[in-house]
Amino acid sequence: MPLTLVVPGLLDLTSTALTAIDAHAPALARLIASAGHGSDERDGLVAIACRACGILKQHDWPVAPQLARAEGIDPGDAYWLCAVPVSLAVGADDVRLASLVDDLAPEESGALLAALNAHFTADHIAFLSPRPASWYVRAPQAQALSTRSPEAALGAPLFDFLPSGPDSARWRRWQSEIQMLLFEHAVNRSRERARRTLVNSVWFWGGGIDAARRPSVSLFARDAHVVELARGSRAECFSPPAHFDALARRDAAVWLDAVRPEDAAQQLATMDRDWMAPAERALASGRLSALEVVVGGRALAHRFAPRRSSLARRWRAWMSPPRCSQLLAGIAAEPALQ
Repeated sequence: MPLTLVVPGLLDLTSTALTAIDAHAPALARLIASAGHGSDERDGLVAIACRACGILKQHDWPVAPQLARAEGIDPGDAYWLCAVPVSLAVGADDVRLASLVDDLAPEESGALLAALNAHFTADHIAFLSPRPASWYVRAPQAQALSTRSPEAALGAPLFDFLPSGPDSARWRRWQSEIQMLLFEHAVNRSRERARRTLVNSVWFWGGGIDAARRPSVSLFARDAHVVELARGSRAECFSPPAHFDALARRDAAVWLDAVRPEDAAQQLATMDRDWMAPAERALASGRLSALEVVVGGRALAHRFAPRRSSLARRWRAWMSPPRCSQLLAGIAAEPALQ
């Protein structure tokens, strides 16, 4: 199995910020250049995380039952979806996902969920909340849905990110009913008076039944979402070591810390020194049988499989470093795939 190095946040940088790769991450640039254009991961970093945790895709990536278990809910054999409380913004020409609402008080969450459960009793779905801003919906039977994470849709027109698939019409209708139900709810009237973000919809995503298998690689991550997904799927997840040479096993997936726009240059330089350059050397010497580099953002992920180069090609790359910022800027500019 190859070593997979995941670099979140890279595809969320502006094209100007991406030029830091050329100047501060030459090993990453050489690895990407040796892989060619790479390939799109159409389901983004969600798919990368699920595979690393041994979670197989159903109609959708079944994130919800794993996260529910991580929060103390037994998913049983029911179908689960994450039902994230969100705020929508209605514009002149479209509706956009403005924000995720994570500041609900327990009594606010309880009142909103009580209204939802009362409304949908006859539809045999139930809303549950282990924490005020962490909502799930349970259905008795599997649903043929494909969804996108709310992070992927933030700030974008909703239409291309709504649930799709044979059962999507029902869930889109229910989503519209929820918006009408929450619009005049007392909790939202109170939040509006206090100038707090309204909860005027929920975002359904990550649907499926509980069916995880033992992962074939070791997972290393600090990202809270990945750690919780691993815990819920009963996959072992370790904190990443400080650098590549401290990694005991090579059949691993290492989820590096997300690149932040405010200090991208420094982060990339550190990551290049600690991970990309030693991985490049290990691949060239044969100490590493295969390497995959995954770069991602909120809505996108792209996979590169660097090739072992001859000494002459490596020397030329060192003397004339490739510029990969334009390639990544073009990938980041592509519309999110459905």
